Amino acid sequence: MFYVFSFLFFTTLQQQQYLIDLFQYFGTKLEKTTISQTWKNYNQILIDTREKLLEICATSNLSGLNINEMSQEENELKTIREICLHILRNILKYPKHIKYRQIHKQALYNYLSKKCHTLVADFEKVFVNMELFLQHFGFKKENDDNWYYQYHHIQLLHLRKCYRYWINQQIMYVFILILIKQMI
Repeated sequence: MFYVFSFLFFTTLQQQQYLIDLFQYFGTKLEKTTISQTWKNYNQILIDTREKLLEICATSNLSGLNINEMSQEENELKTIREICLHILRNILKYPKHIKYRQIHKQALYNYLSKKCHTLVADFEKVFVNMELFLQHFGFKKENDDNWYYQYHHIQLLHLRKCYRYWINQQIMYVFILILIKQMI
């Protein structure tokens, strides 16, 4: 820890802020000595250091995890994300339709079971998490084990935030096409 503070003493305020940002972002993924040493090795340049630390995280995650486990977790997240977006989209698009405020337990169970079987995801984990998300959205499980949206008036702002969260969980693939004048 002394190394980090003595290192901060010899940097500008802006560089200190960048280093603190790196510690906050990578602190749970990498050791602090790795972060500070990489910062030093890349001449205290934020972008270069960040790229190298991201690379270190990527390679350490790949070597530490079983590929099948990563794939199963991705499939679980994909299944949950898909059904959450479907539910939220319907409520936001049709806020006055009662049918989108009710979720039949057996229909949810069957859909998740089929999806998890297809994607080789842990059904129990997905089902439990899905119930937690339904509660977070504002659904309540009644005596008949079905889920009902508990608010008379739709909480649009809350549901919109939930929807944005799940949209942002999607992996985006961006392709950049660079045309060089000589090739045109």
